[in-house]
Amino acid sequence: MNPRPNTGNCSLHWFDQRLDHFTTLNATYKQRYFVYDKFWKRQADGHKEDGPIFFYCGNEADVTLYVNSTGLMWENAQALGALLVFAEHRYFGHSIPFGDQYKDHLQYLTHDQALADYALVLRSLQQQHRVDVPVIAFGGSYGGMLAAWFRIKYPATIRGAIAASAPIFANSIGYAEQFQGADYWQVVTHDASPEAGAAPNCIPNVRATWPLMFAKANSSRGLADLSALFQTCTPLHTRDDVEALALTLMMAWDTMAMGNFPFPSSYLTEGKATLPSFPVRAACEHLAPPFSLPNESTALLVAMKDATDIFTNATRDVACTVVHQEYDGIWDYMWCSQLLAQESYFDSNGVTDMFWPRNITFDTIATDCRAKWGVTPDPDWIRTAYGPADVLLASTSNIVFSNGGLDPWRAGGVLATSNPKITVVDIPEGAHHLDLMFSDPRDPASVTQARRTEIQQIRTWLHRDA
Repeated sequence: MNPRPNTGNCSLHWFDQRLDHFTTLNATYKQRYFVYDKFWKRQADGHKEDGPIFFYCGNEADVTLYVNSTGLMWENAQALGALLVFAEHRYFGHSIPFGDQYKDHLQYLTHDQALADYALVLRSLQQQHRVDVPVIAFGGSYGGMLAAWFRIKYPATIRGAIAASAPIFANSIGYAEQFQGADYWQVVTHDASPEAGAAPNCIPNVRATWPLMFAKANSSRGLADLSALFQTCTPLHTRDDVEALALTLMMAWDTMAMGNFPFPSSYLTEGKATLPSFPVRAACEHLAPPFSLPNESTALLVAMKDATDIFTNATRDVACTVVHQEYDGIWDYMWCSQLLAQESYFDSNGVTDMFWPRNITFDTIATDCRAKWGVTPDPDWIRTAYGPADVLLASTSNIVFSNGGLDPWRAGGVLATSNPKITVVDIPEGAHHLDLMFSDPRDPASVTQARRTEIQQIRTWLHRDA
């Protein structure tokens, strides 16, 4: 399709979805989904058999983001005669139970309910069109986790799953042997290394920034200096304020690492602004000089501000730096209920990563979650629901797990398995689920090969019983 397909090519649908799939409560809400059927092969049109359904498991955002970005589905649907369906996750986008009062009813916001939503949408579609065709689930990040779990929990519904950048093990309590928070920040740091194409001085200069900032937290003059240098929206008064500012900068590096694509992209800003190609490299250019400390301390701090502004001021109209931020909105509730991965709570050590030592205990997390949402996390629920890593992987089939070498979420992903029915794809030059995106002339060879592998696996699944 030219121009690139998007929601304008699709038909919009609303499904009367059950609010609670696990009790007898009969309340419903309107769930949004998009459909594109022009490629769908139907027996009624003279084809040998009805084509499959390609189903995108909506993430924690407006589903239009995924409709407009998931090129792997669009670019291969015609050859495979597939119906494209993009479903929105409950409580996100326009699929909001209880309308403006949704925050008073977050007990229905769980990944288990979302999976049951998707199963019911698919059951309805199959009945509506009088077919019983294979369904391939697609998803990236949390959507990739959902795609994998969909295949695991509903194997009769889902023939196979493409789980891109799916950190199903990113829980340092339930899967402590597979993941610790510092592993995540180590990959962010890799993106700022010469091996990943960044300026050689970037990592040491980033590391040198934190002691300067925290030292200034010890005096009113230092706090005033930091407030001015980073143009904070409100003056910094305490060390906690400085810690919050440092976390804002850290999260900027995090987002640029996830979005370290070989082309300009607005995906990680949800369309609000365009990040440059390889934004971590661009940020590191500001930190390329060999700053001489302490004489050039101010210059180093200004360079850090300029580097992180590539994300924090991507729109180029941000007047000041917000210090105390809420990261990820109601996704934070999902972290607080089932410990679905949230990197702002991940530890860092300042040794294997370029940040500073942060040790966030479960007691701290629980206190924060009770204060914000009135819930205490269940740190072991995901492990209880799906089992230990080795058992989980040995007992399922027909899933491709892909991970990018530049994507920090690879730290919680499936990197190896002995199960021949699971395929693990490594994309050394790939950032966050680059393989799901539309193909681009600037794509590295590794992501082109990853897409070939994924489509070949789909072809195999479609021509083999589940």
